[in-house]
Amino acid sequence: MHKWMGIVMLVWGLVGCTPPSPVSPNQWESVQTLYQDVFLLREKVSYRSGGLRIFGQICRPNRAGQFPIVVWNHGGFEGLQVGDENLCQNLALLGYVVLMSSYRGEDGSEGGIEVCEGEVDDVLQMLAIGRTLPYANPNRVAVAGGSHGGCISLRAVQRGAPAQVLIDIFGPTDWTAEYQQLEQLASSGDSNQKRASQTLIPLLQTALGGTPAQTPQSYRVRSPIEYAASLSNWPGSMLVVHGALDWLVPPDQSCSLAKAVGGFTSFRITANNTTSTTAPAGCEAAGLSWAGNEVPRGNWGGKRYLLVYDNFGHGDGAQNNLALLDVLNYLGNKFPAN
Repeated sequence: MHKWMGIVMLVWGLVGCTPPSPVSPNQWESVQTLYQDVFLLREKVSYRSGGLRIFGQICRPNRAGQFPIVVWNHGGFEGLQVGDENLCQNLALLGYVVLMSSYRGEDGSEGGIEVCEGEVDDVLQMLAIGRTLPYANPNRVAVAGGSHGGCISLRAVQRGAPAQVLIDIFGPTDWTAEYQQLEQLASSGDSNQKRASQTLIPLLQTALGGTPAQTPQSYRVRSPIEYAASLSNWPGSMLVVHGALDWLVPPDQSCSLAKAVGGFTSFRITANNTTSTTAPAGCEAAGLSWAGNEVPRGNWGGKRYLLVYDNFGHGDGAQNNLALLDVLNYLGNKFPAN
């Protein structure tokens, strides 16, 4: 035993105490109650992922029982937002245990932003701990996320997350193509588009070590479309949602993934909420067939669905509420809380 360890043990013995037990890598390092009422409990937790201290939140029903797990992976690079916390609580009210990681480099978590790489480690580790909790059903898991969180969700399942349901909402699937899109936005006359380019291009260059021309492998390993074969063989149920008006992550990212994975029933949902057999704008080159019948809301009998809405952008647009309702309808049908 190292001499300093012996001194520490001696001091603890003299004061009549036992030394503190080290925190297991498979348990929370800290737990703080953020909100509690008779229906639900929301907690802030911290845990270790690859040696880094990572923060996250859990929402769960405030009653006895074992509840199915929904892993919600937030979008963006600025941590959990009010909308994420509201979704967390609403899903808990429906009877789910909701796990939300803040990822490395966000919300006080250690480390730096890696873009759909180390963040996947953080999500998988949080899920591993979450499955050991007495109020969580370890055998029922859904993984879902939007934008950056959609990419993280796809890669988490590709890397073996024990999930039965996967929901990707306009997640980037090809980071080289996404970088090129951001370069085009740099010359846009729209201030929001130009601002997004000015913010995200430096972020990607820092996290990935340069441009796609300089570090092509860094962009490939983060791109879910590079692992399409893994999703082709995955037996779970999958929903991909995108908007034809999405200028930040163009819809061809999801359409190309659906084509590469295969087995998708694809719907284009028009402005008047009917379906069309014509490819939506941006998805023409994917070569998908588009179903002309009604979207099977409430009876999602197939395994894989792609929904592209004509009047939906990157989390906004006239069909925003419809897209959210379809996601919740799909989750409730494929992954009921009870």
